[in-house]
Amino acid sequence: MSTHVRQLPRFRELDPLSRSILEAARRAAAPSPIYAVGGYVRDLLLGRENVDIDLVVEGDAIVVARRLAHALKAVVAPHPRFGTAHLRLPGGRRLDLATARSERYPHAAALPEVQPAPLLADLFRRDFSINAMAARIDRHRFGPLIDPLGGLRDLEHGRIRALHEQSFIDDPTRLFRTARFEGRYRFIIARSTLRLMKAAVKGGAVGHLAGSRIFRELYLIAQEPTAPRIIWRLRDLGVLTAIHPRLALPGAAFGLLERVRQVLSQTTSMPLLEKAAAGEALLLGMLYLLHPKTVIAVLKRLTPPHRVAEKLATDDKACRHVARKLTCAVDLRQGRMARVLDPLSPEARAVLLAILAKGSAREAVFEYLATSWSIVPLLKGGDLHRLGLKPGPIYRRTLAALRTAKLDGRLHTKEDEVAFVLRHFVGGCLQD
Repeated sequence: MSTHVRQLPRFRELDPLSRSILEAARRAAAPSPIYAVGGYVRDLLLGRENVDIDLVVEGDAIVVARRLAHALKAVVAPHPRFGTAHLRLPGGRRLDLATARSERYPHAAALPEVQPAPLLADLFRRDFSINAMAARIDRHRFGPLIDPLGGLRDLEHGRIRALHEQSFIDDPTRLFRTARFEGRYRFIIARSTLRLMKAAVKGGAVGHLAGSRIFRELYLIAQEPTAPRIIWRLRDLGVLTAIHPRLALPGAAFGLLERVRQVLSQTTSMPLLEKAAAGEALLLGMLYLLHPKTVIAVLKRLTPPHRVAEKLATDDKACRHVARKLTCAVDLRQGRMARVLDPLSPEARAVLLAILAKGSAREAVFEYLATSWSIVPLLKGGDLHRLGLKPGPIYRRTLAALRTAKLDGRLHTKEDEVAFVLRHFVGGCLQD
């Protein structure tokens, strides 16, 4: 496999914000040398956009980060233990700075112990050759490419190659990153690296990882356009069952994940899905074909943030319930779709549409997600008050009933709606 690789661009070929960030970083670091490194350099060479910039300084990165934050009006988050700092720029763009360092892993899957070191030592401690390249930031340009480990050659051949025999033992999250890069770039994994991965999985390396670290890697994977393929690679390598013995995705899972991805790519035609978070939707699809008790056990192992864990558990239960209900439903009118689908999150709606691969239930759900947003009652709260309804929860129920009737095509004019309210709500027992 070959991949088009070009030379590092000149600063004037970069977008104005990147150019200004790099120039400001050079000034903030002076007189210490500062380098663009890792994924940023990799993607520059591939001609791919990468808005997050990774920098290494042969000096105190936290001091440099504070100077740079002042210059860029950014928020800085220092991490003294690792000699790193994250900058969040106005508009949400991210910049990572690190002191050039060497690492030592006290035991498998441990967070590394670091100490300042020259740039070459920093490159040698990295995960893959394609992430172990650097370019010094000089005035208005990148300096010559620094590539001591053959990263450019591997990039040209579309190859992912680990740098150390202990790479996946020291940091098992690299198993997930390897699969992610393979899927994202359509690269191949070097045979020696594949051997190391299989040995690490067989040796129980994944079991040493904290659940939160695994969840973060899965969440990053779920946001990739090729997420289904990446997840399937992890399945084939035995990584998923190494996370939890019952996380054995059935053969149907790949098709479901592909359909979830397709649904998410069509959200512009379905406004009720526009706010769906791709990461959460793909993870929800991944859990759906597991036994409900297995879902609880897997979430317990992954220990996602409490809010996310609760939402995934709730959405999973809702998807199962609604899918069963709609599969055998006779009444598929749009008013019923409103009652069934409105309580669901955007992510659950996306997965539900993917679950209903074909048939009348899928058509009804698709129609609702694509068109119902534009169908709303003509009457408003003030109209209900003038009709004699006292303000309170009755307003919400009345407007919901009006919308259901309109979706079913039973109301067309404002007069129809007034008659509906007078008949069903005003003066009756439904008033609060």
